[in-house]
Amino acid sequence: MKTIRRVVTAAAIAVPLTLGAAGIASADTYNTANAAAGPDGVSTSSTHATTGDRGGGSASYRQQNTTAGPDGVSTDHTTAGTDGHGGASFEQGQNWAGPDGAGSSTTNAGTSGHHENGGLSGLLGR
Repeated sequence: MKTIRRVVTAAAIAVPLTLGAAGIASADTYNTANAAAGPDGVSTSSTHATTGDRGGGSASYRQQNTTAGPDGVSTDHTTAGTDGHGGASFEQGQNWAGPDGAGSSTTNAGTSGHHENGGLSGLLGR
């Protein structure tokens, strides 16, 4: 009786673990989006992340929010990515407009890739 119970328990645990591991191994894209509307305005939010779409080792991420209501509208975003060759980029920005005016702000940074010997090795002449 104990043997049968152990086999049934092991099988019950193994199936979800096997399916979960298969899902993790193939998960290279993630998307989500939300929207809400009410008497005070509307808002949206979205997130997108992916890996491997531009060659080995690449990854990208984008998150964006937008809100509009009686006092104005605003949007913000964050993006980041790698190109699989040592290059990377980042940007964060926001825009807004309302009864008192409008504004915009953006911060970004990036590096280029394709270093054959690596960045430090190139500087040291190796």
